[in-house]
Amino acid sequence: MDKPIIIDDKSAHGAPSVHKLVGKMRDIHKNYGLWICSSGRANAFAMLERSGNNITCPVKPRYFEFYCIAHLFDGGGRYWSPADGEKIMKKGQCVIMVPRFLHFYGHYNGPFVEDTVCFTGPIADNLFKSGILKPGVFNMGKARRLIPLLDMVVDPAVDSQIAANLSLQNLLVELYMENKRSSPDDGEACLGMLVEELKNTPAKWWTVGEMSDFCNLSEPQFRRVFRRHTGMSPKSYIDRLKIQQSAEKLISSDESSVSAVAAGFGYLDPFHFSRRFKQLMGLSPAEYRARHSAFKGFGT
Repeated sequence: MDKPIIIDDKSAHGAPSVHKLVGKMRDIHKNYGLWICSSGRANAFAMLERSGNNITCPVKPRYFEFYCIAHLFDGGGRYWSPADGEKIMKKGQCVIMVPRFLHFYGHYNGPFVEDTVCFTGPIADNLFKSGILKPGVFNMGKARRLIPLLDMVVDPAVDSQIAANLSLQNLLVELYMENKRSSPDDGEACLGMLVEELKNTPAKWWTVGEMSDFCNLSEPQFRRVFRRHTGMSPKSYIDRLKIQQSAEKLISSDESSVSAVAAGFGYLDPFHFSRRFKQLMGLSPAEYRARHSAFKGFGT
């Protein structure tokens, strides 16, 4: 998409740089009240400076003339503002920035790898006034939640622009609610995203280490938070989730063999799958399918 943002670094020495909005808003965005003016995916930034044995980036105060969300999904980062001072960012966190708020964020011990969306308009102003949009660092999780929005916004069609705006609004409200329910460090906000990721990767057997890393938690802390959130251990949850999903698959896909269904949920041994299925569901996969097929026939 066009780059309607320029950086003014010609201010007096020591003065903050200004990221200015210079593009032209289309009628669809004027009428809607929200304009995604710039976006990027997998941008990696590293302004290098050595401090002892660590590679860091210098703090260069700046402010934007627009709103911005930058998701640090890989690498490392740090954030600074006059109110909060400096803090180290973890993978899975994001920076939300509002117009004319003095700040800086950049890489720390590795590139700052981000998906980003910049936006402006009356709707964004109202979200800011209501407290839904506020500057700072927030949990967002390691799933790249901006990608669907980025796919829509590059399409100039009116319907795609409307869909992108709706997606952005929904995401901002979701982040507000998730971070309001939990402190930025306890991982609760990330568990909902982790559960969705588990559902979307049915063939994978996640380890506790992979799940705790996804949520930026130590393994003991993750186990405690996960049990509080679900009422069971991570291993038991994945076990039951796979069997529940496979049961739905057996009913919805009559043409798939039990072995094929088992393989689709990560069971390389169909016998092991059938045994575990019967332990949890009370019937073998074939019996379960036959019974529910009879119910479907009865209802037609």
